[in-house]
Amino acid sequence: MAEPTKIYIWNNDAIEIRGEFDLKDAEGGEFRQHGRVRLCRCGSSNKKPYCDNSHIRTGFQSQVKATSD
Repeated sequence: MAEPTKIYIWNNDAIEIRGEFDLKDAEGGEFRQHGRVRLCRCGSSNKKPYCDNSHIRTGFQSQVKATSD
């Protein structure tokens, strides 16, 4: 049985998704993904929606804590 898809939101870093999932864009384009994908949170990546580590250069800061809301 496959492992469940997991989403990690790292402090001062990207959103990381591990597992199998579909990534869909605003125009309805769909990209089947598997393994590990890192999505940009800082808005500075040249490869959006993917992270290219621009958050390091820009000094992006965001502390995230999971809640039940």
